[in-house]
Amino acid sequence: MGSPVHPGAEEGRPPAGVAHLRQAAQQAQLRRYGVLASLGQLALRGLSFSCFAREALAQLLEALELSQGTLVELLEEGHLRCAASFGVPLAPGQLVQPAAEGEWPAILATHSPLAQVFGEAAPVPLTPLVPGAQGLLVRLPGPSGEAVAVLALGVPLGRRCDADALSFLQAVALLLGSALLRERQLRTHRTGGDRLEALLQDSPLLIGLKDADGRYGYVNRRFATYLRKPVEEVLGHTDAELFPEDTARLLHAHDDTVRALGESREFEEELPLPEGRLLFLAERFPLREPDGKASAIGLMALDISTLKKTERELRRREQDLRQMVDGLEDQGIIGLDSEGRVTSWSRGAERLKGYTAEEIIGRQVAFIHEGELSRPGMLREALAEAARKGRVEVESWCIRKDGSRFLSDDTVFPLWTEDGGLRGFSAVSRDITERYEAQTGLQRSEARYRLVSRATGESIWDWDLVQNRLDWGEQALARLGYPEEEDASSLSWWEARIHPEDREEVLSSMVRVLESGEERWCAEYRFLRGDGSQAWVRDLGYVLREDGRPVRMIGAMADITRRRRAEDERSRLYREAQGAIRLRDEFLSVASHELKTPLTTLQLHLQMLRALATREGSAFTPERARKKLSLAEHQVQRLVTLVNDLLDISRINSGRMEFRFETVDVARLLRELLDRQRSLLRHCGSEVRLQLRGPYTARVDPMRLEQILTNLLSNAAKYGQGKPIDVSIEGDEGEYLVRVRDRGIGIAPEDQERIFERFERAVSERHYGGLGLGLWISRRIAMRFGGTLTVRSRLGEGSTFELRLPRFPSETRPSEPVDEAHW
Repeated sequence: MGSPVHPGAEEGRPPAGVAHLRQAAQQAQLRRYGVLASLGQLALRGLSFSCFAREALAQLLEALELSQGTLVELLEEGHLRCAASFGVPLAPGQLVQPAAEGEWPAILATHSPLAQVFGEAAPVPLTPLVPGAQGLLVRLPGPSGEAVAVLALGVPLGRRCDADALSFLQAVALLLGSALLRERQLRTHRTGGDRLEALLQDSPLLIGLKDADGRYGYVNRRFATYLRKPVEEVLGHTDAELFPEDTARLLHAHDDTVRALGESREFEEELPLPEGRLLFLAERFPLREPDGKASAIGLMALDISTLKKTERELRRREQDLRQMVDGLEDQGIIGLDSEGRVTSWSRGAERLKGYTAEEIIGRQVAFIHEGELSRPGMLREALAEAARKGRVEVESWCIRKDGSRFLSDDTVFPLWTEDGGLRGFSAVSRDITERYEAQTGLQRSEARYRLVSRATGESIWDWDLVQNRLDWGEQALARLGYPEEEDASSLSWWEARIHPEDREEVLSSMVRVLESGEERWCAEYRFLRGDGSQAWVRDLGYVLREDGRPVRMIGAMADITRRRRAEDERSRLYREAQGAIRLRDEFLSVASHELKTPLTTLQLHLQMLRALATREGSAFTPERARKKLSLAEHQVQRLVTLVNDLLDISRINSGRMEFRFETVDVARLLRELLDRQRSLLRHCGSEVRLQLRGPYTARVDPMRLEQILTNLLSNAAKYGQGKPIDVSIEGDEGEYLVRVRDRGIGIAPEDQERIFERFERAVSERHYGGLGLGLWISRRIAMRFGGTLTVRSRLGEGSTFELRLPRFPSETRPSEPVDEAHW
């Protein structure tokens, strides 16, 4: 028997089903080839990358029979931007963030062409995926193999990429990568061209290009602005069409010179423009053809009209200055070289010294001097000092040409070159003989005046009321802390230095004395010293009158600061003593009341215990005894707290409060404290709600920290009116914050800082009790820890106390490493 034949199959041919699959595969492959050919033609057409990317993605999805896809471009610093998308809620140009988890970003650092790396929960680049699909990433390689973009496709589960599909995807990725690199190159080229054009357009120079016929083929905005024309109306025109005939002829000649020489040349060109005739410094240069012939002309010109105008103005001012120097009658201007030889001699110097310029120029200036400057080397030392200090003043006796002597005051200035070299000196010479003689006479006449000032130690002053000039005696200004050269001749100088609070009274009293005919004026006031401090002075003056009119007032100012300070110190000490006595009395009253209250209660409970224990037939049970003893113990603890607060005041004031720092879990310490205080808080009717977010290891003195927290909890229970109390702790690596919030009576704004002082309360101790020390002690302990204790409150809404402390204060930071695992 022969072998059975499949129905419909011929010998030597594959089954119809297999042939159908092969034909479908061939058709799919042909479609892919067609897509590649189509994309290749689109790439050659020079489409923008966004258009090409969208078309390529559409044809790719159609060829692979997919419904989801996106092309994401990789930007600098790991940013992503959508270039094209289908079936994905991403718009072209939209920036996206890379996935925080998943494997797909890792493919960017490898050379694998594609990978299935994310599922439906991946945030990008396909969000959400079609149900039953998974993500496929394809790298778009750059010139060095690095990824420049990612092609993300949504692929049904179970579909595998055969070799043909893999080749097709790689080919499309190469086309897209090449298109993206070409687009980036075009962007860079356009950016460079735009920058160059912006540089030319914004240049302060006038820039233009002429062709061989002399027509402008390019001008920048500044060129057209000077002509008051748009750029379009300048292009294509010649100089003859833009300027008058004589100007155009000159410019044409300059162009011919540049062509003939074959190199650039600078010209000063005056152009008639709408705002007037302006002068330009123009550089014209030839532009050569490939054969080396110079045909086109380039132009760059700078407006130097203002510069030329400035030069002319400087020359005019130099002439004016020369005339002014020569016109000085009592001063001579002398120029010297670096060796002290005369280089210039003004007419004033000629009148002053008696020598003409021809007789003195080139000679050493020292020959007309006598005394120190006539000695060898002294003039050179004076010039060196002027060069070192910037100026020097010299007074010396000189001899005129006629032999007469005069005292010359010379001020010498160094003259420097542009590179900082010394090129000489300029000296201003004045005849001060008369001034010298007048000063000598004045010094003799004031000798007795100075002796009086020295003997009294007071600042003597003389006020000329007619000239309104104030003269101070010797060392008067120095005693007030001002230099002797201080210009204190104006009465306003003295008025401005009177303390503003005293000024009106002082001036009023002086006016009253001057107008009333009195002879003596006296006032005590604060006066500003030269170092900025205030001095108390006693000012005494006597009025001199002529025909009943005040013409002069002479007086002396004495510094009484020490006396006034002693008086103020006595007043301050008296006030402080009174305040201390008042504070002591208040404290003794409060302390006696606070100490007496628990003692009375304790005494009452003990008496009741004794009565119950000794009474025959009484129902004395251990339960009743424990209850009475518990109440008595509570009063004893209250007494201990009051005594400890009093002791803490002494320790803090004397600086002897001890701290023992150790590393503890603050959250655990707070829990244990609340467990111990819970019965007391329940007795006050307050429920405590604790909020913790984990352990908070810190370095503190646990006993002192517990002391702060106990005070805060006690206050919350005392003033909380039986409402819930919230306690929370939070923090970071540097510090932690503990909040204790009640919903009680609250604190008025004006009392929120006062309650942290000693013996201070926001309410009457008659109703709430206490010494008013707990918050004062708590804040100072917090300050010792390097932290703060503050309060936020509103009346009727409760209070929130915030304790902010560093986890490891700098002065207590442990030397050993801290176990971070327990943080």
